[in-house]
Amino acid sequence: MDNTDTRKTMLSPEGENDSLGNEISPYGACDAVPACEDGSTDGAPAALSEDSAYAADSATDEALAAAPDAGDAPVPMKKKVFKAFKFYFFLAALSVVWAVADYVFIVPNAFAPGGLNGVSSLIYNAVLPFNQHLADTVFSPAVTGMVLNVPLLVAAFILLHNKKFTFDTLYCVAVHSIFMAVFDLIDGFPKYYAGSYESGYMLLASLAGGAISGLSLGLMLRFNASRGGTDIIGKLIYAKNPISSVHWLIFMCDCVIVIASGGLAFIDMDYSAGSDAVITAVLSPILYSFLSLVATSQVADVIQSGFQASIVFNVISDHHDAIAEEITRKLHRGVTVTDGIGYYTGKQHKVLVCVVRKKQINEVKHIIQKKDPAAFIYITKAREVNGYGFAPLKSDD
Repeated sequence: MDNTDTRKTMLSPEGENDSLGNEISPYGACDAVPACEDGSTDGAPAALSEDSAYAADSATDEALAAAPDAGDAPVPMKKKVFKAFKFYFFLAALSVVWAVADYVFIVPNAFAPGGLNGVSSLIYNAVLPFNQHLADTVFSPAVTGMVLNVPLLVAAFILLHNKKFTFDTLYCVAVHSIFMAVFDLIDGFPKYYAGSYESGYMLLASLAGGAISGLSLGLMLRFNASRGGTDIIGKLIYAKNPISSVHWLIFMCDCVIVIASGGLAFIDMDYSAGSDAVITAVLSPILYSFLSLVATSQVADVIQSGFQASIVFNVISDHHDAIAEEITRKLHRGVTVTDGIGYYTGKQHKVLVCVVRKKQINEVKHIIQKKDPAAFIYITKAREVNGYGFAPLKSDD
């Protein structure tokens, strides 16, 4: 069976499983394709690439900044004020959580898990061995974190259409810096000093700091907020060059900062200890910083998309009726049928699209293998699925 080019004409499996067809669907209460912005149903839904997601996010930012939703009833001023208060109180709480992660776990152990806060940690820990007073005042992460973000915030305010994004980012960065300073002023505020890099406590510190930071980041992203730094750089680059691979540029920036953390080892380096000790001293902070960065990314991803991952099956088969009927009858999942033509053979086929829970993947494979062992299938991961049979669609606003 050859791979096929899917046509963009969607067919409803009318007359097939009429009793279930209107009840079960991977996209909602029926097997129609979700409408596009222009009201059409052109094409089956597909997962956005990271660049496409960045494009959608930027487009949404500009749309939100341009005008309020048409047709909305006027909202009472008291309700607006309460909603704004609740929103910014929530952002402040998340910024405090972010500050706790940095102050307790990241900075004391000289981690630099990417971003401008990683740079702040590097500067602080580079100055600390030479002048503790200077490190705790002028080069404190509370100060440098804010100072490094100011030029980017000014550029974002000038160049980006969405001024609210810039203000929200400034607010988060400011609250983070303020509480970093407040923690410094509190006598005896706890810090998690893990000791030497050979200690297992260092691993716990990197994972705990990354996980707590990721919790804050994930919830901020759900509310279209940002923590500044490389997030602003990504927005600025995309505004000037929408076709650029923004996520890779941000990742490379974070990697440079992570690698730079290894330079701290040369400050107190004992070169007489041998080459093995030197390599261990240089690589340890790099590896722990990278672990913290990965922990942040993974936790933030889970917070955004949730634990209930779903799988999208795309099946090209001449026995599509039997496969669709079995999936609908046994798994109670809807199936969308589209037309496809193999480019090489010119032969017409039916293409089945079905969204199932991750735990049902083996059951679907078994059904396909039983009904058509020669079927061509490809499986993708759905980041988030809303509709009948899955989580209801709701906004975080």
